[in-house]
Amino acid sequence: MKRLATVSLVLSMAAMLVGCGECYEKMQKNQDLVQVSCTPDVLTLKGSTVEADITVSFPEKFFDREAILKITPVFVYGGEEIACAPKYVQGEDVVGNYTAINRLEGGSYTQHISFEFDKAVVGTLELRVEAKCFDDCKETPDFTPWATIAVAKGVSAVQSFAEAVGTDACDYTISEGNFERSSVKSAEAEIKYLINSSNVRKNQLTAEQVTLFKEFVAANSTADRTTLGNIYAAGYASPDGPEKFNNKLSEQRSKTGAKAIQKQLKGVEGVNYEIASYGEDWDGFKTLVENSDIEDKDLILNVLQMYSSPIERDQEIQNMSAVFKVLAEEILPQLRRTRFTVDATYAGLTDEEILEAAKKGCDCLDAEHLLHAATLTDVVAEKIAIYELAANKYGDTRAYNNLGVYKAEAGDLAGAKAAFEKAEAEPAVAGNLATVSFAMGDIEGAKNYLKGANAEAVKATTGAVALAEGNYQEAKANLNGYNLAVAELCDNNIEGAKAAIAEVKGAEADYVRAIIANREGDADKALAYLKSAVAAKAELKAQAQNDIEFYELLQTSEI
Repeated sequence: MKRLATVSLVLSMAAMLVGCGECYEKMQKNQDLVQVSCTPDVLTLKGSTVEADITVSFPEKFFDREAILKITPVFVYGGEEIACAPKYVQGEDVVGNYTAINRLEGGSYTQHISFEFDKAVVGTLELRVEAKCFDDCKETPDFTPWATIAVAKGVSAVQSFAEAVGTDACDYTISEGNFERSSVKSAEAEIKYLINSSNVRKNQLTAEQVTLFKEFVAANSTADRTTLGNIYAAGYASPDGPEKFNNKLSEQRSKTGAKAIQKQLKGVEGVNYEIASYGEDWDGFKTLVENSDIEDKDLILNVLQMYSSPIERDQEIQNMSAVFKVLAEEILPQLRRTRFTVDATYAGLTDEEILEAAKKGCDCLDAEHLLHAATLTDVVAEKIAIYELAANKYGDTRAYNNLGVYKAEAGDLAGAKAAFEKAEAEPAVAGNLATVSFAMGDIEGAKNYLKGANAEAVKATTGAVALAEGNYQEAKANLNGYNLAVAELCDNNIEGAKAAIAEVKGAEADYVRAIIANREGDADKALAYLKSAVAAKAELKAQAQNDIEFYELLQTSEI
């Protein structure tokens, strides 16, 4: 087996290795025959822990039958130590429950270690071996230091290089407003006529809807930023009687109706009229019948469907004498009319006026105007103030959501989460809660919120959570660009990392390229990328000097 570890004797303890140490003295002299390996040989941060498998193999005719070894994995870095649970092995004559090593055949064991960690450091994972004898030293229970064996390099934390998710507005879903700069308001009224008549009756001109129509026209003819459209007067006839007569009658009704409404609006400036006639109103007839409680309405509607000729329709309906009587009383009178319609278009405030009013907290703006106003400034503090106004004044769930987005960008993650929690529960908000929870370090909370989010909208957060937990396959399925390259590196896929970062620019991207080149054994390229990264971002120099990825490289090179 290839020797994978460096064994160093603790010489200062040599004087102690006599007498009671006779059982393991010969073992100590031949300790370089012990084979030690670690997977991985460079420790790697996975999620919030470092995990590794240490295998120790003892050769034939090595292990004393009465010896007991206590082997403790210890990670040493920067004056600090993290000790893992010790492993005990014993000779075959020892009475105990430790792993027994056969004297003649030798033996081995594999120990899985795990310890909490959170950064990249230069350090060493070593095995501290202590020994004692079962018979000769049974009155001395303490172990004696025997050897220190280096087994792995100290921690690579490539996953920590991932760009933060949850500190920028682009990490979140913004709620869109329904702002429309111009708005259209409409009014309508109608006057009805007696059968076969086009004379306008006085009581029709005093009806409530006609009065409201006149008030609408008068108010909007002079309103600021408002354009009043033409007044349309459309005459109709009920579909009973001769078609030619009804066509002429509807034309007369449109004219008398228009003349009557013009008289009512005398003195109102800027009013224009358009007149049209539509003859027999079969469409209106069908609608009224459909919405009625007439017992035989299905029979009437069937006639309309079977016959397209107005003459045939009229004749067939009149043939149903009982039905026609109901129609004459309830339906047909409503169709003998002139209908008036008019639109008023409000041009609305300019963007400059809206933003200025929003900054002043003007009561003149509704929720839609405030949501629009927040999009008109690039100053995050101004956005926050406007969304707060919309949220507090109108209780608008979209405002609460967007307030959370920009509080997060401003660094107020707790405030962002509080705002999201006030927004209406929906997939977009659940996704934002997942993202801000992740940014706050609450991985479990983020995972719970992700269950209610739109999967496509939160791919970056889903990938970031998976990467933080060391679930590299899921991370790779949801990330792209720089963060995908980091995930590929964590998964030891060099080619995948190179492809993912190929088009990415910046200091951090060059730092990752340096790691890729170094792992490929191209020291010159690794150094060039590292210098480029440090030139663009000076603080990366200290990071590189404490990064085990570059430990060997920087022993002989400067950056």
